Amino acid sequence: MSTTALSETASTTPPTSSGEQPDVASSELRRGDRSPRRADAARPADPSGRRQTFGRAVHAEWVKVRSLRSTWITSFIAIGITVLLGAGIAIGYASSPEFADRAADAIISGNQFGQIVVAVLGALIITGEYSSGQIRSSLAAVPHRGRLLVAKAIVVGVLAFVIGALSTLLAWAASAPFMNGHAASLADPEYLGFVWGTGLSFAGIALMSLGLGFLLRSTAGAITLAMTLMFVIDLPISLMAMKWDWAARLQGFEPLQTAVAVYDPFQHMVTWGQADSIYFMQQWQAALVFGAWAIVPLALGWLLFARRDA
Repeated sequence: MSTTALSETASTTPPTSSGEQPDVASSELRRGDRSPRRADAARPADPSGRRQTFGRAVHAEWVKVRSLRSTWITSFIAIGITVLLGAGIAIGYASSPEFADRAADAIISGNQFGQIVVAVLGALIITGEYSSGQIRSSLAAVPHRGRLLVAKAIVVGVLAFVIGALSTLLAWAASAPFMNGHAASLADPEYLGFVWGTGLSFAGIALMSLGLGFLLRSTAGAITLAMTLMFVIDLPISLMAMKWDWAARLQGFEPLQTAVAVYDPFQHMVTWGQADSIYFMQQWQAALVFGAWAIVPLALGWLLFARRDA
């Protein structure tokens, strides 16, 4: 460096109170350190820490589910179908001397049709995220994939349970005034079993469909497979059951057949343990099979979800 450049640098730097020239590099370093420290000090600390927890994951899933228009549309359709069919058949039975003694139990006659819509709801909640790309944001917020899946399962299961239980209550309320004294009382613990039993059966179907959604990542694929397992496959098996006994036993393992053990917990409509029918299992065995229909797809979905990219 030339003598002229050194003198210019010294002349542009103000002297200290003692008359000495300050060190330029140290002055610049102090100025560089001071700015970020001020910014950090000005930023308020978050008292909650914003730590990602399981409770927050469940809350986030509920916020997403309730903000979707499809959630409310499918929920209202499921309730409407279940109530209209259940109440209508119950009122019709009450007006017929031949079926009047079965009128009170007929409020659950629309359950299978409501379960179709609940299956659609369970699939949409996860496949909609894949189709829109929202799943990447979900994983950014909840990197632990097992936690995300369980949070979704809890929200879906609780929502489906409420839909099922509310549908049964509304079917009873809509039909009781028109049943000419054949309506049962909700004060009866066995009759109240229709309410929580229907809720559990709706939750199981919704979880099965959610698991299929995790497996297939496709709305059309998940709904098609769910409908096949619930209804379509029953037709060829029923035809085969006319000739082969093993087909009749296979029919007894279908989701909607085993669901009866759950939404009719006190065997008002079906008697289990009949050797020569599709109800050949004991009720507790059928309930376990129905639970497997919900748990196995979810477990398989979790295995693939934990290993595949979003």
